[in-house]
Amino acid sequence: MAIEDVVVSEALQRIRARLAELPEGQGNGYWLPSGSEDDRRAYISANREIIRAAAQHCALPAELLAGIAWQEIGGNPRIVDDVAYEVRSVVPGLEDPDKTSMGPLAVQVRRAAEVLGYDAESLAGAQRDVVVEAVREPRQNIFIAAQYLAHVKTESDCADVPAERLTREQMQELATRYNGGPYYRVEMAQAYGREFAKNLDAAREALG
Repeated sequence: MAIEDVVVSEALQRIRARLAELPEGQGNGYWLPSGSEDDRRAYISANREIIRAAAQHCALPAELLAGIAWQEIGGNPRIVDDVAYEVRSVVPGLEDPDKTSMGPLAVQVRRAAEVLGYDAESLAGAQRDVVVEAVREPRQNIFIAAQYLAHVKTESDCADVPAERLTREQMQELATRYNGGPYYRVEMAQAYGREFAKNLDAAREALG
C-alpha cells in the first residue's frame, strides 16, 4: 500500500490544511549541525508565522514553542536521525525505532503518532511511513511539536491554565516534560528546562 492510499488522521489533515495557508519554512537549520545562537535566532525569525500559527492551533503561547525551538535547533542533522531510524528498524535487539527523535524540533516517532491520533502500539507499515514523513517535514514538525506540548500540558499542574496566563515557571515545567516525557524528573530533563528558561527571552525576541 502506498503512503498516498493511507487514511490520514483528522489531526494531520487539520495540520496540513492550516499549513496550506502559511508560507514555506525557511532556514530550518536541519541539514548541518550548529550550536550557533545566530542560527537559532534565524530559524525562529524566518519561521515566526508558522510558529505562531502552530501555537495558536494548540492553544499555547507562541513564546513557549519558540523557546523549544531555541533548545532544539542545531542538533543532529537529518542524516543522523535517518540512519538511526533505519538501523533500528532492521537490526534485532536495538532500541525501538519509534523512539527515534526526528525533525528540527525533535519529536519521537511514537509521540508524534500519539498526538496525531494513531495507535502508537500497533503502528506499522504505511501508517508508520505517514507519521515518519510528517515528523521529518520541517513545517509539519513544528505543528507536531506544538501538539505534543499541548499533550504534556494536559498531564501537568497547569493543565487548566490559559495560554496567556502561563508563568515562566510553568513554561519551564512544560519544556522539562517535553524533553523528558514520563521521566521528566531526571536531571537531564531538569537541566533542559533550566536552559529553556535561561534562553526564553532570546527566543521571544527572535519571534518578534
